[in-house]
Amino acid sequence: MKLTSIQGPGGQAPIAFPGGVAAATAAVNDPGGDVGRQLDAYHALSSRWAGASHAERAGLTQALTDSPFARTIQTAVNTFTKAAWPGADAAPPAPQQKMLQAFDGLSADHQQIVASLQVGIQAPAPRPASVEDYRARLQADLDAVQPKAPAPRDTVTLSDEAKAWLAGGPSAIPAAPVAASPEMARAISAYAKAAR
Repeated sequence: MKLTSIQGPGGQAPIAFPGGVAAATAAVNDPGGDVGRQLDAYHALSSRWAGASHAERAGLTQALTDSPFARTIQTAVNTFTKAAWPGADAAPPAPQQKMLQAFDGLSADHQQIVASLQVGIQAPAPRPASVEDYRARLQADLDAVQPKAPAPRDTVTLSDEAKAWLAGGPSAIPAAPVAASPEMARAISAYAKAAR
C-alpha cells in the first residue's frame, strides 16, 4: 500500500519529516540510505502510528516492521542485547560493564541506531542527542555502581631513633627535663603514701 496522505483523522498535522509519510516510507525502504535520515524517517513514522487511521496503519506496519531499515534496526538491537546480557545472576557493576562493552563493540551505524532508540535506558529519560551522549550515559551508569574506594588512611613514618626507643633500646633522643611544680610534688607524695 502506498501512502500519499499526510493527514490523519481529525485533520492531524503532517509528520515531522520533509515530504511527509510518503518520503519517510521511501527512506526506510531504501536499502542503501543514510542511517541518520532513515532514523529520522523511522521516528517520524513511529510517532505517526498513534494517530493514524486503520488504513494508514497497514502501510505504516510494513515500513516499521518489514522495511529494509526496520530489519537493520532489528539486527542492531538484537546484536546489542545479546552482547550486553550479563547472565541471570549478574550483580552490579557487571550488567553496566557489559552494556558499555556491547555498545563499544557495535558498528558506527548500529551505535547510532541503538542510541536513537535508547536501548537499555529507563524511561522517561530524554532521547540522547548523539552516540556520544548515549555512551556518556552508559559510562555514568557504570560509574554510579562502581564500588567506592576506601578512604585514605593516615600513616606515620618513624625515624630510626624513634624505632629504637620503641624497641626498648638506647635512644638518641634526650629526655625532656620535667620542671617540678607544687602540684607535681603533692601528687608524687600521695602516690608514695598509697604504695606503702
